[in-house]
Amino acid sequence: MIKTVLLAALLAIPVHAHAQSFAPGAGTEGRQWLPERATAINSVIRLPVNITDDVTVTMRDGTKLDARLFIPVQAANQAATPCVLMTDGYGRASNTGASVESTLFDIAARGYAVLHLSLRGSGKSGGTNDLYNEYGHDGYDAIEWMAKQPWCNGSVGMVGPSLLGISQWLAAKEAPPSLKAIVPEVACGDCYGVLWYPGGMLPGLGREARKLSPGAEAEYPTARQHRDFDNWWRARTTLPEDHAAIAARGVAAFMAGGLDDYISPANIRAYEEFQAPAGARKRLFLGPYAHGWHTEYIEELQIQWLDHWLKGVANGADTAPRVILYIKGANRWRTEKDWPIADATPLKLFLQPAKSGSIDSRNDGTLAGRAQTSAAANATLPYTPQDGPFLPVLLSATVGRSAADQRAFEQKVATWTTAALAVATEVTGYPKLSIWASSSATDADLVFSVNDVAPDGTSTQVIQAYLNAPRATQRATATPLTPGAAQRFTLDMFPTAYVFQAGHRIRLAVAGGASAAVGLPFPQGPGPNPTPSTWTIMQDADHPSTIELPVIGTGGAQLLN
Repeated sequence: MIKTVLLAALLAIPVHAHAQSFAPGAGTEGRQWLPERATAINSVIRLPVNITDDVTVTMRDGTKLDARLFIPVQAANQAATPCVLMTDGYGRASNTGASVESTLFDIAARGYAVLHLSLRGSGKSGGTNDLYNEYGHDGYDAIEWMAKQPWCNGSVGMVGPSLLGISQWLAAKEAPPSLKAIVPEVACGDCYGVLWYPGGMLPGLGREARKLSPGAEAEYPTARQHRDFDNWWRARTTLPEDHAAIAARGVAAFMAGGLDDYISPANIRAYEEFQAPAGARKRLFLGPYAHGWHTEYIEELQIQWLDHWLKGVANGADTAPRVILYIKGANRWRTEKDWPIADATPLKLFLQPAKSGSIDSRNDGTLAGRAQTSAAANATLPYTPQDGPFLPVLLSATVGRSAADQRAFEQKVATWTTAALAVATEVTGYPKLSIWASSSATDADLVFSVNDVAPDGTSTQVIQAYLNAPRATQRATATPLTPGAAQRFTLDMFPTAYVFQAGHRIRLAVAGGASAAVGLPFPQGPGPNPTPSTWTIMQDADHPSTIELPVIGTGGAQLLN
C-alpha cells in the first residue's frame, strides 16, 4: 500500500531555511505560523516510464494536435492509471514546453499516464492560435479522448503554470465529464483586467513583447482589436459564474500563485468564486514570488492533491488547511482556514490635506483615521503621456516589484502618509480605495501604490492598483468622463500579505500613469494613456477619499485616533 502523510507543514518538517528573522504583526503571534514552507510527504516509489512522441489527437473540427505521451510501466495485471493532461499553447517542444517536461515525467513515475499536448497553432499541431483560440473546446476533446484510452481509468486531472494554467480554466469551463482535478499555477481565468488591460488601461511593454515570443506572436495584435470586454473575450474567459459552475460539478481545484506576480490576482479571485462543497475541493497557495515557474514550491502538494482526487488516497488533502500563504515583512509561512481572512479588521484611513512632514511631494498629505470636517484644499495631479509623472509600478515577470527607493518618484506625484506605527501591523487581503476626483479630460488613468516608509525615509513598494476611469464601473463599454465633474471611484488594490513594522509609515502614492523601473527585467502591466490630463483629487467633508486596509491582529488601531 502507498503510504502518504498529512502536510509536512503541520508536522513541522524542515523544507526551506529562512534568511530573515520572524517579525509578525501585533496580535498575530498565536496564528498558525509554520517554521518552514509547507509541503507533503508522498510515496517514494517511482515507476519506469515509457515515452511516445508524435501522438495525434483529433479535435471535433478535424484539427489534429500533436502530443507526447508518458506511460508508467506497471505489472501486466495492474489496472489502468488515472491520467494527467498538460495543454501547452507554446507547443510541447518549445523552450517553455521543455521546462515542464521533468515535472511531467515525475508525475508519470508516480503512477499516472500523462499527455503533453501542443494546442492548435503551436508546435506541430494544426490550426490557428491567436489568443487562447479554442483552448476550451480542445481541452475538453483531449480530456475525453484520454479517458477512453486503454491506459487511462477514466479520471483525468490537469496541471501547468501561466498559459498552461489559463488553458486549464478554459477547459474546465466546458464541463468535460472526465475532468476531476486541476492545478492552475500563476494563472488567470479572467485575464482581460489583470494581464491584457490592467484595470481597463491599455496593454504595456510586456504584452507588446509577446509579438517576439515563439508560439505567442499573434496574441498582442489580436487582443488589441478587442479594446473592450466583448463576446470575443467572453469566449476566452472564465467569469465568477463559470468558477461556481466548475465547483458545483465536483472538480477539485488547487490554485497557486505569487504575491509579486502580475497574473496571480485573477487566480486568487477564482479561488474566492470557486464555491466548493464545504471547501474541501479547493486549496490556495500564495508564495513570495513573481511569475517565473515555481512548481518546486508546490510539487509535492500537487501530487498530494492528484493522489487524493484521482486515486482516492486518504492523505489529508481534503482536510488540511485550505490556504497556505507567505507573509512578507514577517518572513514566514502560515496557514489559514480560508481567503479572504474572515477576521480581518477594516482600517479606514482618510486622505487629509494636513502635511505629514515625511516627504516633499506635490501635496504631502496625511492618512488619518478621522474624516475631514470642513472645506479642504484639493490635490492636483498633472499627466502627459511623454513625461508623466509616472509611478514605476510595473511588475517584472522574474523579480516582481522594483526594490528601488520610491522617494524620487513620490516627490513628483500626490502622496498621503500615516504617522509612524506604534506596533507592527499586518495587512493581508485587498486594500480598498474610494477616491473622489475630477479630470480635465474625457479619458484618464489613475495609478496607485501603497508603500512602506522606513524610519530613515526609504520607501518600498508593497502593492499597486490600476484604473482606466471611463471603465471604472463596467468594462464592456467606456463611459467618457465629464471634464471637471466630481466622481467617486471605488476599486480593490491587488491582494497582499505584508507586515509594516513598528516605527514605519504607510504611504499612498497616486499618479496618472505607470512605468517600468530602470533595469527592471520583463516589465508587465499597463501602458500610458495617450491623452494628457490633470486630476483633481478631493478630500473635503463632502467628498471623503479613503483607503481601507484589511488588518490582521491588533495593529493599526492608533491610526484611528
